[in-house]
Amino acid sequence: MNTTASPAEPRDLVIERILGDTGEPAKVHSAARRLAERSSPLIAKLLSEVLPEQIFVEVVEVKLARMADAKAGKSNQAMSVAMTQTSPDGLVMTLDPQALAILVHIMFGGDPSRDVAPIDRDLSSIETSVATLVFQDVARAMNAQGPDGGVGVKLPVPEAMTGTVMKKHVFRDGPSARITLSISTAVSRGLLVLTLPQRVLIEDRRSKAEKEAEAIPTTEWRSRFSDELMRSTVRLEASMPLGRMTLGDLTCLEVGQVIEMAEDTQSNAVIAARGKTLFACEFGKLGQNYTVRIRRPFDATEEIIEGIVAG
Repeated sequence: MNTTASPAEPRDLVIERILGDTGEPAKVHSAARRLAERSSPLIAKLLSEVLPEQIFVEVVEVKLARMADAKAGKSNQAMSVAMTQTSPDGLVMTLDPQALAILVHIMFGGDPSRDVAPIDRDLSSIETSVATLVFQDVARAMNAQGPDGGVGVKLPVPEAMTGTVMKKHVFRDGPSARITLSISTAVSRGLLVLTLPQRVLIEDRRSKAEKEAEAIPTTEWRSRFSDELMRSTVRLEASMPLGRMTLGDLTCLEVGQVIEMAEDTQSNAVIAARGKTLFACEFGKLGQNYTVRIRRPFDATEEIIEGIVAG
């Protein structure tokens, strides 16, 4: 019996290839960019703990792709496919022959100022072992918590594969995010590529406590915030204008000189807190103490108009 595919199926596949698995390509790309920028310095830090010399890790490119493209590259690159809580291929890591040559060179005491040629043969067991160690640190960096949570890679990651074994590995095709990082010294540069299914990338993997904290009703949060805010203290400052003076007169002022105030100066004072004017007020005196009486809330527009009218 022949089964005819629904016309909607190829159409849905085309739409998925354009918009991705989530239908929100911009959101996926933004999450991948944040992950790349957060994890790259941590990868460099973790690698510096096992390597005798410093290497640099920088973001080269972040783009949307397909999972089938995860093993694109030369047959002698190293690849590891790590599981996450929701996907058997939640993080695919590949090191190109140039990056792996740099890491092996540095790990075994090579001169970091020397240009290292890429590996042009099948990888040895030592080289794949070095790749596995590097992939462990990469996975740890990807698990670091950020605003979106960590990737949730299950450790330890599988041993690195290469050559025929790598080529035979089959991925479930689907939309992915592809993060390309550079592994470099001052004179040599290789690539580390991270490929993640789009749904894995934007899952909410924050801790239960973080989710519960965010789930507090807005009104409750505001009431707590307002209560704390109302108990805080600020410094009030009252000031009154002395009048107008030319710059020439200002330069002639001397110590001990008395400046005459206008008749309405006391009634044109203002109260301010933290640099913001709050009220228009007037100075007065009650017994032996000076006072400030609030007349009305300060209106900046009105004050400007009055200043223009006064000339």
